Amino acid sequence: MMEKGKISAAQLACMMYLSLQATATLASPALVYGISQNDMYLTPLLGCLGGFLTVYIAMFLQRQYPGQTLVQYSESILGPWLGKLASLSFLLVCLLMNAYQLRQFSELMNLAFMALSPPAVFSCTMVLVGSIAVRLGVEIIGRLSLLFTPIIVVIVVILVLPLIQGMEPDQLLPFLDKGVMPVVKGAAILQIWFPLFIYSAMFLPYVSNINKAARWLSYSVCWATLTFIITFFYVIMSIGAATQLFSYPFLLLSRYVVIASFMTHLDSLIMIMWVLDVFIRTIVMYYAAASGIAQLCKLPSYKPLILPIGLWIVILSFWSVPDISTFNENIGKLLIFVYSYAHLVIPIILYVAALLRKMTASNKQPPATNNQGVQPNGTR
Repeated sequence: MMEKGKISAAQLACMMYLSLQATATLASPALVYGISQNDMYLTPLLGCLGGFLTVYIAMFLQRQYPGQTLVQYSESILGPWLGKLASLSFLLVCLLMNAYQLRQFSELMNLAFMALSPPAVFSCTMVLVGSIAVRLGVEIIGRLSLLFTPIIVVIVVILVLPLIQGMEPDQLLPFLDKGVMPVVKGAAILQIWFPLFIYSAMFLPYVSNINKAARWLSYSVCWATLTFIITFFYVIMSIGAATQLFSYPFLLLSRYVVIASFMTHLDSLIMIMWVLDVFIRTIVMYYAAASGIAQLCKLPSYKPLILPIGLWIVILSFWSVPDISTFNENIGKLLIFVYSYAHLVIPIILYVAALLRKMTASNKQPPATNNQGVQPNGTR
């Protein structure tokens, strides 16, 4: 094992929760409303099944192959060639996801907060600071996640509570006017985020209290589901059908929050939440990519790969996406299938293959004998 640090199950849960919410709170309302309309608050109740499924698969595989990450036991399950192919595709999607998230972050910071700063400044700064955290190891990532989680929760509460009195519950009606299918399709869109819990498979070998990991990761899925529901309620009852007209409706609403008649322009809180959240997701995916590539290449340490991988993330964030509008119109729809393949299809294949291996191994075990060498059927 190339990592000596340890994290707790609670820290892992916070890491996964923040990685999920980094882009979900701002970007998901517009995407889901375009499909599910005013019933979009129901979509997390179905969408969370993808999160629970990936948590179950990650824990099952960890019990079968203790002390190994997804990259390591892929070869044990599928063989050297297919295992390497599955791991490589998983890691490539991890790099692309980090690059696209970084581009989205830098564009939003440029458009909404710091218009005179080039987007490349935000991308390079985030990767540079992130590389320091990744180099310090998984223990630092876990502690930062545990530290930032309550801060982000408090910011969300501050932004939501002042606008409750102006919300219109009538915006939620009519209930299921177009049937269940729009809700199902909206839940499918949420699979961009919920299956990200499979990245816990890259950190489970470093959890000190592994027996509590399944429970804490399930808590994390529940937190994410509740956050989605609250966000969707907040957006629907505040701006209704106008939700689909804005790329980041949650950010728009934060600009109308006023506390005690003099505290205004609280969209700066969104910036703080956005920076902290994206930072955690960046270092979680950054570490998963660096350690996974090192394990795939059988290197003794991942640290020499940190800066080259960081450079590739920055290059991909601008080279593969000409502008954010093109990303939203064309690439965004394609990524639903790419993410589903890496975060759902590959884990399911590994789970089924590992289950078949387990059943085959149990069938090959010789029958038990007693002390006199007599088998259960009475023969010697």
